[in-house]
Amino acid sequence: MTLSTRNRDRLFAVLAPVIGFVAAIIILLVIVVLVGESPARAINAIVRITTSNPSRLASVLSQAIPLYIAGIAVAFAFQAGVFNIGAEGQYFFGGLIGALAGIYLRLPAFLHVPVVVIASMIGGAAWAAIPAVLKVKRGVHEVITTIMFNSIAIYLINYLVNRPLSGLGEGASLEPRTHEIAETALFGKLNGFFQALGWGIGDHVYLDYSLIVALVMGVLVWLVLYKLRIGFEVRAVGEAIDVARYSGMRVSRVQITAFLASGALAGLIGLQEIFAIRGFYTYNIATGLGFDGIAIALIGRNNPLGIIFAAILFSFLRQAGYGLQLYTSVPNSVTYVISGLMIIIIVVSDELMTRYARNLRRKELAS
Repeated sequence: MTLSTRNRDRLFAVLAPVIGFVAAIIILLVIVVLVGESPARAINAIVRITTSNPSRLASVLSQAIPLYIAGIAVAFAFQAGVFNIGAEGQYFFGGLIGALAGIYLRLPAFLHVPVVVIASMIGGAAWAAIPAVLKVKRGVHEVITTIMFNSIAIYLINYLVNRPLSGLGEGASLEPRTHEIAETALFGKLNGFFQALGWGIGDHVYLDYSLIVALVMGVLVWLVLYKLRIGFEVRAVGEAIDVARYSGMRVSRVQITAFLASGALAGLIGLQEIFAIRGFYTYNIATGLGFDGIAIALIGRNNPLGIIFAAILFSFLRQAGYGLQLYTSVPNSVTYVISGLMIIIIVVSDELMTRYARNLRRKELAS
């Protein structure tokens, strides 16, 4: 019984990340042996820190939330053939706009939480707007402009939080920050809900409203990309821009829309840290999530469903690194090496399988 062409392509699409993950684990164990550590002890350390109890498992899920949002943000732009490398600056700026809405607006909680989410999206989209226009109207490469805007965002926010938006007196803290966000805008935890379902996670784990935001945005992105006309146009432009243009699609409009949507999603990356963990905004919020989103989007093949796997995998590896550092002599930095190697292996595997599938189709057509 032979597989249909469609099912075969789906199988190849799944095999690439699986091969990458298995190869990464093998390489990790080889490195463990080279540094003089027992593979069994390393595996035990990884299991102990990631899946040994419900709270550990919930921590992996919690850390995957901003990674998932980063992945779908970058993937939406990639689907249109636009390389948004500026998610880092967009979530810094979007988070600030959301925090300001949380600090200075006085609203009931049922309105305030959605308002800060929308404000963060507006901030992220606004920071993506200039690179988007420069790309479409002037042909300036978006990789250059978005990288530059990352630096501009960080230094601008550094100034704003240190000076006009500072919520602290001079010398009060080594970490300049804004005023406290209003209670009505803070993200409550969902731990009680999961505990009621029988998942005994500890109260120290942050499974909060940002999980709901991530799930809602993931569903919306999937619906837009695969069920609506604008999503078809986004994918068509990304696959063959000249064909899309000749077919009458307004390529410039599609690319700007995808860029702004990507920026809006990127503005949500910092929600968990700002509104659930800290309760104020500081320019020292976690960095690197925007760049992680690029790798996660690639591993997830720019599909919101595949990105769930990629985000959890990245979170798992990050948590595993802490376990190796705590319980073995293997340094935490090894997991970053493994993550990079895994991405390379997945990309190469995907390219080889794509070529193999293409050759199979040619043989089938010729026979």
